[in-house]
Amino acid sequence: MSGERRVMVCASCLRAGCWHGEVMCDEARGAGTVEKPAHELDALNLEHPDNYSRARIRAIYGTEARL
Repeated sequence: MSGERRVMVCASCLRAGCWHGEVMCDEARGAGTVEKPAHELDALNLEHPDNYSRARIRAIYGTEARL
């Protein structure tokens, strides 16, 4: 999907909350990050969508950063 909002997440657990340092997975320390389309994160259903909502990303980064 061209132009879809992409979200930076932990490369190990694929959770934005882990990447943001809120609830980190066991592999977070060396896992790195990966960008995923929001619809893929929705389909995985690994965390509440509020963790990668536009408002949450703005609160963390101070901008909409790559929304």
